[in-house]
Amino acid sequence: MKQVKIAAYIAVMMLMVSMFFPAGQASAAPALEVNAKAGINGKAKHMQPTPLYVTIKNSGDDFNGDMVINASYSYEAATALVIPVSIASGEEKTFELYLNGLTDYSYSDEEIFTFFEGGIEKDKKVKYKGTKRLQTNFLDPMSTFIFTVTNSSDRLGEYIKLSQYSMNSQMEVFHLNQIKEYTLPEDPLGLSMANIIVFDEVSIADLSQKQQDALLKWVQNGGTLVVGAMEQINTAAGIFKDYLPLTLSNEMVTVPAEALSALANGGDFSASIQAYAATMSEGSLPIFADGDNVLAASKKVGSGEIIQSAFSLGDEPLASMDGYAALTAKLFNLQKISNSNSIGMYNQSPLERMMYDMRSFNELFPSFEVSMGFTLIVIIIYIIFIGPILYFVLKKLDKREHAWWVIPFVSIVVSIALFIIGAQGRIMQPQAQQSAIYKVNEDGSVNGHYIESILTNRGGDFIINTDKNTTAMALRNYGRFTGAASNLYEHAYIKEHADGTTLTLRNLSYWSVQSFAGATAKQDVGKMDIDLTLKNEKLTGTIKNNFPFDLKDVTLQSGLKTVELGDIEANGTMTVEKDVKLTTLQQPIYYNQSNYTYPTTKEDIDPIRIERLQAMTDSVSAQDNQPIISAWAEQALVGVEMETGANMSAISYFVQPFEGKVELTGPFTMKQSNLNYDVLPLTVNGYFEPYDRQMNKWYLSDGSYEIIVSLPSNFTEHIEKLDEITITNKDTINMKLAVWNNKMESYEPLEQNKVQLTSNVEDYMNDFGEIRLEAIFTTNQGGIDTTLPNIELKGVAK
Repeated sequence: MKQVKIAAYIAVMMLMVSMFFPAGQASAAPALEVNAKAGINGKAKHMQPTPLYVTIKNSGDDFNGDMVINASYSYEAATALVIPVSIASGEEKTFELYLNGLTDYSYSDEEIFTFFEGGIEKDKKVKYKGTKRLQTNFLDPMSTFIFTVTNSSDRLGEYIKLSQYSMNSQMEVFHLNQIKEYTLPEDPLGLSMANIIVFDEVSIADLSQKQQDALLKWVQNGGTLVVGAMEQINTAAGIFKDYLPLTLSNEMVTVPAEALSALANGGDFSASIQAYAATMSEGSLPIFADGDNVLAASKKVGSGEIIQSAFSLGDEPLASMDGYAALTAKLFNLQKISNSNSIGMYNQSPLERMMYDMRSFNELFPSFEVSMGFTLIVIIIYIIFIGPILYFVLKKLDKREHAWWVIPFVSIVVSIALFIIGAQGRIMQPQAQQSAIYKVNEDGSVNGHYIESILTNRGGDFIINTDKNTTAMALRNYGRFTGAASNLYEHAYIKEHADGTTLTLRNLSYWSVQSFAGATAKQDVGKMDIDLTLKNEKLTGTIKNNFPFDLKDVTLQSGLKTVELGDIEANGTMTVEKDVKLTTLQQPIYYNQSNYTYPTTKEDIDPIRIERLQAMTDSVSAQDNQPIISAWAEQALVGVEMETGANMSAISYFVQPFEGKVELTGPFTMKQSNLNYDVLPLTVNGYFEPYDRQMNKWYLSDGSYEIIVSLPSNFTEHIEKLDEITITNKDTINMKLAVWNNKMESYEPLEQNKVQLTSNVEDYMNDFGEIRLEAIFTTNQGGIDTTLPNIELKGVAK
């Protein structure tokens, strides 16, 4: 009976509770359905910044919390992105996000998204339906992406044919106006996939201010903006008005078909076109000219450039002519862009080079070194003091009966003291080592990449704040990070805010090392005023350091030559007067240097960090056809800051291209090492890759190629007369050569392995200082390593 009463009481209580809490409320929760896609038109570059479009529909209760995107940049770097999300019941929202990079983890069954009610810190997961993995067509990071912005779907259709003029990389053309619901982003990261953006008969001024700002920052970070001619171009250029390389008049000029063919180095042009009469603005360089009429020019803007034409890019009849693609490839300088994509012989981006080439050295801290001699002396003194000396003191004091506690106590105190003395650098605050490489731009801005390593002084979370011009990704420690995407947020995640981002490194161990890396840019830092002249193998002039810090180991790099010049104090000037074995000043020629030096003492660490940064100069200067001055400074410029502070050791390496002056007199000889070699496939699927530029060795697959051998920039203006061109075929078994005759507009076969051209030599070099060769390469093996033809020039300087 008593049991029945108890059961009745429980039933009544449950009934009363149910009156205050509706039956469905206990199980109510957000019901999220996610639909996500990455890239543009389903395409993205592997390990490159990528747009991500996420649509979330909530059919349950209100959701207020964080959406975590577990996207890996690569197997080496992985950091989750945390986005605050608020979606009411029955609401649907679309988010346009930008990832620093994305790699193909299609083999993984782990979910790309994780949702946390109330925020990631509360660790209250909410299940969702929909996209678990991103289905994206990943392309090679060396691919060339061209974005076009035009209001007519019929314009620029011939751009698809540009792929045959790209170097050993895939090319994709995206007509943005034809992509459903696509709008230009307001974040430069959303444009990062593009190598070239073309505006044709579309006003940039019609974009929002944020879109224009993003476009300008994308150019400053290395992008190429192409602007075609149109009425009222100064007004239509918007934010780029003061950066345009041409000033167009109202007068029109006629460009004959023969001139177009010459500009395109061949190609069939059936009619003349109309162009605006134009003059170049200060700092511009000509690309196309027909006599005195400048038809296209370029101008540097930060690390990027603006290319402007005096003719419309998509008007008829030009756009339908057979030679249009060849002319456009020359206008865009696709060879230079494809070559800079390949990052010299390494085929790695600067960020990858930081991760793979720099990381192992950057994570070596001087405090790791333990002196065996000092340790041995301490042990001996410790044994002698704790044993005989302490015992003698106790005996002298007639207190030997206290030895049982005095000796252990003193041992503990001495051990703690030795520990504090030996580890004081690791206890007070974390240590950090930052290595960065920057390209110095003409406007005094710098942009580049960095890696920073932290030696922790405690366990737990470490928080790093970055500014809006700096990205940060945690690098995997293979004991902590796994290949699975689902647990990235357990190790590192990023939250965006108005002034930049916050990177949280989670659950770091005591006295452990954790690295992160990224890209960075900074305005109004400074530059060097470089005024150098080369005459009769003697370099003279001055270099003024306009940076507010000292520059060390200032070095000239030209061709295969490296010349050390010394140090320059802040705002100081160096006078240069040095004998050098150089014929001209030209873009550095990089070759494989695989000999790594590893430090044996703590004094070796910084010099080796500097050495490795210097070996990376090709990754920031590949697209500049100029010699460079490089130097380093003990200065931290990267926009990152640890909330706890850190004992920082920073090395910043600076690379500044410059236009050197060359004065030549009398006879001269230009050898292969002074010339620039570029290769262009003439057959479909032609593949080539340089692997030792010092020896002019390349890999070629079977097919036909155009080999363009050019003089260093601005060298042609010093030539009074060209007397002889010697062409030597180094691979007569597999390669047949022909040389282009500019006057006859045809190739002339070279029947012998060594040919000396001494008659009408000027017919074989065009106005751009280029000699063009056709190479038919046949091995019946698919492709092999070979040596390109050796070119030697003889002439008389003005």
